[in-house]
Amino acid sequence: MKTQAEKKDLFDRSPEFFETDKAAVEAIVQTAVNVELFTIPLYMTSLYSIQGLHQITGKKSNLYQGRLWPGLAPTFRPGEKSSLNNIPENEAAFNTIFSVFIEEMLHLQLASNVATALGIVPQFTQMSPENNNYAWTCYNPQSTILPGIVDFQDCKPVSNGVNYADMRVKLDELNLSQNDLFLAIEAPEEEAKARIKDSELHKYFPITPFKNWKKGDQLPMFGSIGQMYQCLWDYLDITYKDVEGKVTTLWEMMYSPAAIQQDIFNTVSPGHPYKEFQELTTTISGWLPDKAKELVFKLICSITDQGEGKGIRKNLRPSAGLQAVNPEYQASDEALKADYPSYTDTGTPAASSHAYARHNNGEHDHYERFKQIQEDLKSGKIVTWPTWHNQIRKGADKWTAQDLMGEDYDKNKHPLPAAEEIAGALNRLNNPLDNSGKPDKAKRNANYKQFCEVATGAIAGITTVLDQYWQNSSVGFPFPSMSGSGDRLMMCWAVFGQLPDLSVGVKVRQVNTLYHACQGMNLNNDAPVDNTCASAEVYHNCRGSNSCKAEGGCGFVQLVGQSKSCSQSVKLAQGQYNLQAGCGLPTPAYSAPADNLCKSFGGCAVPISASQIYPPFTDQQGKPAVVGAMELNDFKGPDHSTTKLPGQVVFEYGDLVYDIAWEAYTKVLKTRNPDAPEPVKPQPSDIRLAFPPST
Repeated sequence: MKTQAEKKDLFDRSPEFFETDKAAVEAIVQTAVNVELFTIPLYMTSLYSIQGLHQITGKKSNLYQGRLWPGLAPTFRPGEKSSLNNIPENEAAFNTIFSVFIEEMLHLQLASNVATALGIVPQFTQMSPENNNYAWTCYNPQSTILPGIVDFQDCKPVSNGVNYADMRVKLDELNLSQNDLFLAIEAPEEEAKARIKDSELHKYFPITPFKNWKKGDQLPMFGSIGQMYQCLWDYLDITYKDVEGKVTTLWEMMYSPAAIQQDIFNTVSPGHPYKEFQELTTTISGWLPDKAKELVFKLICSITDQGEGKGIRKNLRPSAGLQAVNPEYQASDEALKADYPSYTDTGTPAASSHAYARHNNGEHDHYERFKQIQEDLKSGKIVTWPTWHNQIRKGADKWTAQDLMGEDYDKNKHPLPAAEEIAGALNRLNNPLDNSGKPDKAKRNANYKQFCEVATGAIAGITTVLDQYWQNSSVGFPFPSMSGSGDRLMMCWAVFGQLPDLSVGVKVRQVNTLYHACQGMNLNNDAPVDNTCASAEVYHNCRGSNSCKAEGGCGFVQLVGQSKSCSQSVKLAQGQYNLQAGCGLPTPAYSAPADNLCKSFGGCAVPISASQIYPPFTDQQGKPAVVGAMELNDFKGPDHSTTKLPGQVVFEYGDLVYDIAWEAYTKVLKTRNPDAPEPVKPQPSDIRLAFPPST
């Protein structure tokens, strides 16, 4: 509780401190954004270290029937006979961390909406800046600092069963020490205070307003995430009285009612029919100041209640009683089932695994969830990819075709690479051989580094878009980028049994250079053709992060000029679908893979998975379409000039995306030099075989 003098300072503060207090709020809010973002790659990395397999399914679609892919996904009722995996503890742990990961995305959204409501533009690349090639050096294997919150060196060796003596803030597989780190991050306020050594307690749990603090100073360490948000709320509660006696709060002076607010949880669309949080308003705009401030309080409480199990406190003003706010912060089970349906391997409806993972864990705070995982870790029941590689599959060829074959494998009639080919690629990436047939350690290290670059680049494809997302309402959230980045992290674990090292930065782009999207398809005459993969500088994992021309290649059926939304089934806009005279084929209305225009005009999965197939799509009447047509463009460096070409590329449901991309590529080359011989299409590279198709 605050003393009477401290309360007076909070509710009767001189207006001369406004600029200083405003700067403190700006610093706290950005710290909150950083802290919420910091947890996401941390939790994701351990999440995808859990060994297992998953299917890729879709509504009325059997594209990948009988195929299994490395990596776990949410499971409906772990341990049931229908499960793909024989370790229910793995499935339960994945469900639990997945539910935390999703709620951390919610927390990041809410903190960012609070920021813009206060006139603050949140930044998402401060911890992985462009000038450091988007590397996450904050996850230092020797670091003991949770940014803005606590230095674990200031903690007692052991507190409440958590080992702080050896704690490091690093990326790692899911193990007891990493789970201790997660417990330390989500620690309730009482535990957060109890863990600090008495001699160091003076550094933590600051009182608002910060004594002798001025703009540009480093913020004090908060001690817990809950205390960080409590300080933010206390600052917003500060009251000033001018010479005329008018009373104004800091919140009222900073509030921006028309600020951009973004929402990925409570938006409503045909594919997402219900608000996930039925009793929580997730945006703040257009409200009168008092109503908006009440919403901010609830948003902050939802963050701390989900995390450490307790909301922040309202301040006790003269003549006002303490108000307890206990809103419902759990996502609705019914809404989740409708928003995130699941399907069987043949495309028929199934119980929603996403809804089960989230709702089944929703009544527990994050600290409690990690306590549950701790018990299974102590028993040794959870198996990670490093354990699978080092103890279960000790030989050089760890993957077999049978690993990737489901019970309906022989029923799949689509032109997918055989399970033997994919298993072989997984093994060759981890255990390449030199010309004499001996293990090539240098090549193996190069492969591993490439996968780390892919993982870092995939996450950079998200954070760089988020830097624009809360500034420009026309920028769409890179939804598939989120799932694509998970694929990249998971594949590094599954292929090498090693950590996807996010401190490995992405390759620097050279100015005025036209890069190529995939294996063998290079429109830049001045650069050598890479018959192995894409340009290392352009590892995109989805639309939204594509920033240059001729780099796209995923299996989403993209309309020309469409730049914000993304789905596996696209309905043509009115007037964009006409028949060519005499041939009965549609005029180009879609964007060709690897021949897309620019800045989100077309998908940008790089490299293109050898298993990527075009899904069903619909015409302007919403009826299933069999044939579509794509436009052609020529791109030339260094000015990236664009020439629209005559002709088109016709594609059908079930075509391999790489085949269509190659056809577009060769047609562009033909327009450049009709007499030149057509290049030979390369066989799929190992990385293209190993990567699962975009989902």
